[in-house]
Amino acid sequence: MRDVNFTLWFWRSYSLNLSQSISSEANAYWQRVRRFTPDARRIIASQAISRLGFGLYQAIFNLYLLSLGYSTAFVAGLLSLGLYTMAVGALIAGPYTTRIGGKYSLILSGVIMAIAAGMLLAFPLPSILSMMIVLFYFGNSLSITSYSPLVARISTSFERTHLFGTSQATRISTGFIGSLLGGFLPGLFALWLFVPIDSPITFQLTLIIWVVASVFGIIPLLGLTDSKSHKTPLEENASQEAISSASEPKGRISIVVRFVICSVLIGLGAGLIVPLINVFFWEFYNLPTYMVGIIIGLGQATMATGVLLSPILANRIGKVPSVVLTQALSLPIIILLATVINPIVAIVSYLLRGALMNAAMPIGQTLRMELVPSSWRPNLQALNSSAMSVGRATSVLFAGQLFDQGLFLIPFWLTLGFYGMQTLLYTVFFWNAEKQRDKDLQRKEITPIDTNAIPSLPA
Repeated sequence: MRDVNFTLWFWRSYSLNLSQSISSEANAYWQRVRRFTPDARRIIASQAISRLGFGLYQAIFNLYLLSLGYSTAFVAGLLSLGLYTMAVGALIAGPYTTRIGGKYSLILSGVIMAIAAGMLLAFPLPSILSMMIVLFYFGNSLSITSYSPLVARISTSFERTHLFGTSQATRISTGFIGSLLGGFLPGLFALWLFVPIDSPITFQLTLIIWVVASVFGIIPLLGLTDSKSHKTPLEENASQEAISSASEPKGRISIVVRFVICSVLIGLGAGLIVPLINVFFWEFYNLPTYMVGIIIGLGQATMATGVLLSPILANRIGKVPSVVLTQALSLPIIILLATVINPIVAIVSYLLRGALMNAAMPIGQTLRMELVPSSWRPNLQALNSSAMSVGRATSVLFAGQLFDQGLFLIPFWLTLGFYGMQTLLYTVFFWNAEKQRDKDLQRKEITPIDTNAIPSLPA
């Protein structure tokens, strides 16, 4: 009886402590979200609208091209062309973004992508598709290159990780809605028009939402103030001086090279499976279009969950351990995708893999922005984006050829190797970087946030 009472007491105490811990973390999260500036909210709104259309594009654009009679290799070639454009475009966009500012870079990228989206849909001829894919991905590279430095500039370290996380989660959530629309609307249009569900017209009508969302996503950006910085003087000082390992040009270049190597490996792994994942489920498992849309949409939802939880994990164990842990946990899941030939297992594994790998994204973005001075950030982001795009562009071509030959599972094994190598190198490269930064801050007696302006948070 005494043992039973002790067990009941233990579980009650544990449940109470767990409840208090969750409540404390939620309150701390909300305190940071409340401090988001109007500019930060405008960026989140723009990303949410644009991503609604992009989620729809991700779900069915490849299937739309296949319905027009193009081969998987041709689709992969288009994606590769676009990704190579992103690689070159990011290098061009880095200095350009620094010169004209994040606000006008994001607006310009939105205009370019909206025009390209409309042309891709209206004129699906091989030459037009190739030219517009180049234009679309160049606009995307401009957006990616300017986004992270702008977010870092309009936030303080108090809410920065949470701003990256909330923005990413919002984009993924609206992308989830877009993917669901992409899965269901072709079927509805097929019923209304009395045509087959895989008819090109059903995909074209659905993709109009993508074009409209691209246009409306520009509107919130027009209200950005584009002020110079929301950081405190102490934090600006910390960004410029606190990192002893990056205080000299050699140290800074070393950090940039390490990030670039890791980005290339992630790009190589992701390019083998992510761009053609809808084709994989459509052709390998013969799933209907609406199921493919649901899977892509659920993938967005699970990614959003991982991204939202990532700041809590980073606060608990640190940024670098969080990135390493989430990426390492994804490796056995990729093995399941490659070995267990079952649609349910494949779907669940795909969702878990996406959640774990993308949980590291806002943490990694924050770390990149914090380990270099502010003047280096646009160029680092450009190099990082370019490196990842080169990796994805190279591997998606190979994946397309394998898919056309019916070898659908080999890309997963190759992805496992690239992700495993990247996880190991990330650990070696950055395990002590965060600790060294904190030591430098303490030694210089620099506080990364203005503690007088920020309410105390639960430990």
